[in-house]
Amino acid sequence: MKENQPVPVYPVQYIPNTDDEISLVDIWLTFRKHRKLFLKVAAGVTLLGLAVALLMPKSYDLRTSIEIGTAVRGDNPTPIEAPETVKAKLENSLIPMVIHHLHKEEDEPEDYKISTSIPKKSSLIVLTSKTPLDTADQYKNLHNRVVTALTRDHARIINVLKKNLQTELALARIILDEMIDPATLAALIKEQEKTLEEAQANLDALSNPEIFGVQIKAAENNIQSEKNKLASLKDQAIILNEKLKKIDTNQDLIKGQIQELETQIRESINLQRNAAQDVKTETQAMAQLMIDSEIQQNRKWLAQLKERLFITLENDKAAIQKSLEDNKRAQELQQERIAEAEAGLKELTGSNILEQNKLKAVIAESEATIQKLANDQKRSIATQQETIGELQGKLDNFVETRAVVEPLLSTKPTSTPKRVILLIAIFLGVILGIVAVFIAELREKVRKNLLENGKPDLA
Repeated sequence: MKENQPVPVYPVQYIPNTDDEISLVDIWLTFRKHRKLFLKVAAGVTLLGLAVALLMPKSYDLRTSIEIGTAVRGDNPTPIEAPETVKAKLENSLIPMVIHHLHKEEDEPEDYKISTSIPKKSSLIVLTSKTPLDTADQYKNLHNRVVTALTRDHARIINVLKKNLQTELALARIILDEMIDPATLAALIKEQEKTLEEAQANLDALSNPEIFGVQIKAAENNIQSEKNKLASLKDQAIILNEKLKKIDTNQDLIKGQIQELETQIRESINLQRNAAQDVKTETQAMAQLMIDSEIQQNRKWLAQLKERLFITLENDKAAIQKSLEDNKRAQELQQERIAEAEAGLKELTGSNILEQNKLKAVIAESEATIQKLANDQKRSIATQQETIGELQGKLDNFVETRAVVEPLLSTKPTSTPKRVILLIAIFLGVILGIVAVFIAELREKVRKNLLENGKPDLA
């Protein structure tokens, strides 16, 4: 029974190879073995940091706030240059220029450093420099020179803007003087007075029976003139029709001539063919040539007749027909004009009253316009005076670029505190000591490995 029982199977346990592993004990032993090296490195770096902390001078922040000049544009004051533009100009042009001039003046040039910044939601530029107390006056001089360079540059821009406003202001004053001048209003009113006088004269003429009778007679004369023109057009139509008939007659004659020439040409060609077979003597040859010349002459004459029949006479005929159509339209138009003139004569009496009413309206409108011109001039003068006041206000409200206050030195040092430098040195000393211990241990293991492998030279 025991032989048939299954044999238990136990899992194979993995035994790790500890040759390449590092335990905390090994680390401790490594540090214990190289503790002197660790202490030397850590102490050296700490002492170096202590020396830096003791020897490094205290530095202070020197700040200068610059207010960018403004000009009134529209209804609101606006910076003459965007803060970003001013910042770029300072960093790339003005500050390097000022530092360059300072270096020329100093026997031992200082390595000046100055930064710019823009506080949020402001049009200020802040200049910042870090300086020890012994060079604070030099940096104040630097800041003041930078402010002076910027104010000069902005003064140039403001002068241009002021000149433009002064030009606009002078022009506005000239326009105001022209408005105030009585001659200006008189010139405007004069045109309306002329219209008023013309309308009054026309009204008087329409109201005068003698003048109105003259108009009736003129209308009747106009009707008769139009009828005479219509009669002339009809006479022209008769003449054109006669010309058209003559062209048709000429075409019939030319057609008969063309038929005769074609018959002659055919007969001459047949004669020429028959004679060509019996040409034996010089006389017969000459006769042959004469027949040929006659054929050519007839063909040329035939071509001219056809050209006259189908081109020249047809063109003349088309031109006459077009003239007849134009004449017909002109007669119709003339008849319409006669009808209009006759209707105008009938309406002349009724329209006289209507025209008088229109002229009365024109007179009233002209009188109202004259009054309106006087009122408009007063309003225009007031508006122009307001414009001059706005321009003068803009001219007076320029704000120059300036430093808000003199460069200010911070009351407390802004350099890194000595204790912070010392703590950083201790931390770096510990880190570098650890690195030095691992490097030393690595070298020993490499050397030992090389000796075991029989490579003492490399070790």
